[in-house]
Amino acid sequence: MNTSANRWTPHWAIHPGQHLLECIQSRGLSVEDFADRTDLPATTLDAIIAGRHPITYDIALRIERSFGIMPDFWFLLQSKWHRQQETMKTPA
Repeated sequence: MNTSANRWTPHWAIHPGQHLLECIQSRGLSVEDFADRTDLPATTLDAIIAGRHPITYDIALRIERSFGIMPDFWFLLQSKWHRQQETMKTPA
């Protein structure tokens, strides 16, 4: 039975940029290589990886074209990140 009592819900989230960096590195690419492949400015990619810029719809589509990872995956990660950030601002 999957009830709220036995379901694990972490109180943290990782910015999707960290996941993107792992995807880039696992394919043996540098951030600069990936920026060239996706026609993204390296500064934007650096900001995503550092957690200062979201993965937008356009960026998610570029990732899909390059890696074959569905945009919905990135939207879910970004949504969880935003929700966690808002939760941390609001006192319990």
